[in-house]
Amino acid sequence: MGLFDFFKKDKKEEPKVDFTVNEMKKGFIVDYSMKSWEVKKVSNYNWGNNYYSKEYILDAGDEKMFLNVEDDDGLVCSIWSSIDLFDIDQNLAIEIRTNDEAPNKLLYANKTYVRKESSQAVCVEEGVEGESKLVNWTYQHSESKECISINRWGEEEFDASVGTYIKAREFSNILPR
Repeated sequence: MGLFDFFKKDKKEEPKVDFTVNEMKKGFIVDYSMKSWEVKKVSNYNWGNNYYSKEYILDAGDEKMFLNVEDDDGLVCSIWSSIDLFDIDQNLAIEIRTNDEAPNKLLYANKTYVRKESSQAVCVEEGVEGESKLVNWTYQHSESKECISINRWGEEEFDASVGTYIKAREFSNILPR
């Protein structure tokens, strides 16, 4: 080892410290809305026609939410909270099963939501074998960024959530555990 070899930088790769929301993995910690959240689960959705999205389940200890991230000429992010399908309409699941289609309008919390789109997808949870298929209907309130999402998994299983669009920059300090 020469005298100046001591000052040479080691050629080892430096660890990455600047992550974006679409690079998060299970166990990552992220700050949002003055809370730290842990990524509990990551699911990848294939909507067909080279259109993909990711869903992160985030847990702050006293609150849980879903973060949906799409890369559509830039990151499009939305946050979601689970709601009971019966809080929208007690007969909604029966109507969807009977007609094999969701209605064009929904009334929830005294607001009318209009169907924006319906899609089919294949969902793969990271770290888990197998895939699930779903049909999704997304509704939007005309005067706000609020949305409702209804998913049908197979013939009998449904879930619903209410959400809103946000900016990716609202998430900060994204770090692996």
